[in-house]
Amino acid sequence: MTTIPNEDEYIHQDYPRDDPMPWKENWYFNFIDKENNAWGFNHISLERHNKRGRFSAIHVIDGEIFKYVEYLPLGEDFTELNDGKLHLEFIEPHKKFRLRFNGPSHSVDLNFLARFEVFDYAPKRKKDPQGDKKSLAVHHYEQALTVNGTLTKDGATRNISCFGHRDHSWGYRNEMNIAGWNWIAAQFADQTINIMQVRIDGIDPISRGFISAASGNTTITQVKVLSSDRNDQDQPVSAVYEVTDEHGKTFTMTSKLFSNIVLPPGEQGENVTIYENFSTFTLPESGDTGTGIDEYLENSG
Repeated sequence: MTTIPNEDEYIHQDYPRDDPMPWKENWYFNFIDKENNAWGFNHISLERHNKRGRFSAIHVIDGEIFKYVEYLPLGEDFTELNDGKLHLEFIEPHKKFRLRFNGPSHSVDLNFLARFEVFDYAPKRKKDPQGDKKSLAVHHYEQALTVNGTLTKDGATRNISCFGHRDHSWGYRNEMNIAGWNWIAAQFADQTINIMQVRIDGIDPISRGFISAASGNTTITQVKVLSSDRNDQDQPVSAVYEVTDEHGKTFTMTSKLFSNIVLPPGEQGENVTIYENFSTFTLPESGDTGTGIDEYLENSG
């Protein structure tokens, strides 16, 4: 049972007014349906310091990338996550969500249902007037999902049925202050494994994560990037991670991309490149395989 209040699912109105520091509230939903040749992610960011919302839907269908990004001015009375094309509804907090996108070339209507319980990265709920205004969000939680719905392209509709993932964060956040990260959300038949290692200049790498299963959540306490390979375009394509959980159990996980999307400098920061790798994951000790996102942020500044 999650301890996150239902109201935290929705748009926060207690954001700092007239503060030039980067304060954002983000929602992210992905889906990966290899059997139906469709996968992608949807992201909404309310950039309160810029008084604008960034709505994006980036989908790969039959090998073709469809990219939608729209900016919307934000007033203080902004209450619905809808820019006219991308629309996110909270049907039941922590349990059921509906996402619709109507683009020029395709549309999706997807229902996201809780697969396992929410994991809260930042359980503290007290307001901190100082906060960490340098890099990462103050509040952040994630959840594994199942996805069912439809995708329509070129007048033909196909069903979508797969695993997915979401996260929600809000607070002071500035990717330009981060040297790099590896952020992974891997879906297996009976569990989801989420790990991250964040590198900020001047401090030791931050690594955390969790494993979700029907029995509940297990916290990840350490993540090591043992190796990472790149292709001829100098893009990351695979990696090996060593993971340690709260009980001291250590295991390895490998990733290998089957499709990728590159967010070039300028979209997330002047020198920031993000590689969204849709990947196959393997747990060598058990032989289990799954699919998910193997994300790399790299800051050349």
